[in-house]
Amino acid sequence: GAGTSGRLGGHSAASSTPRLGVPPSMVTGIIAGGYSALVKSAEGAEDDVNAGAADLDTAGVTNRDVVVGIAASGTTPYVRVALSRAQTIGAKTVLLTCGTPPKALSETCDVIINPVTGPQVLTGSTRLKAGTATKLVLNTLTTGAMIRLGKVYGNLMVDLVALSQKLHDRGERIVMEVCGVGRAEARAALERADGSVKLAIVMVRKRADKNEAKRMLEGAGGFVRPVIGDPPAVKS
Repeated sequence: GAGTSGRLGGHSAASSTPRLGVPPSMVTGIIAGGYSALVKSAEGAEDDVNAGAADLDTAGVTNRDVVVGIAASGTTPYVRVALSRAQTIGAKTVLLTCGTPPKALSETCDVIINPVTGPQVLTGSTRLKAGTATKLVLNTLTTGAMIRLGKVYGNLMVDLVALSQKLHDRGERIVMEVCGVGRAEARAALERADGSVKLAIVMVRKRADKNEAKRMLEGAGGFVRPVIGDPPAVKS
């Protein structure tokens, strides 16, 4: 995306990594004007059609990827050309727009996501109503994808990477909730599991060592439910 749309995409990509155990290369934000445009406006970058195609090539997009073009108005040249390039490569393409999708894209993109937000609160300021709707859609896309990949067990983020004190605490609490154990036992299990929450859960619930628990998870495609059954009820 370009401008606010690009920043929203970059934020969604960055926030997927620590809490859901996603490698940075899996969800990548690409913004017109490059990295500096994430923190400083790069007016005119959205009109650079050559950059739209070049940035996709630099990112190494292949026919196994999905490219989501984010354009509040639907007409951003950078996004339009980037999606066209993605289609040439053979990647699946999604257009997320709050405006009327251009015919050239509506007829060629695999998916059109079109929340209609109506006139902006401030004319021309798409970061308000359209920006808010766009963020909601991006949250849904990334979270839904991670659920489908087995990063979640019930409503618990069992594949989080504990990179902060808060996430260490959350990992311990998840093991405590799923396994019905105290803090000390949860912490010890996580240490034996090298910090992997889902591995610690399987080790405790199945009374297995780390290698055996790994084999169980691998046999289930990384999903916890097939190994230990249904998750605990959601706490209100």
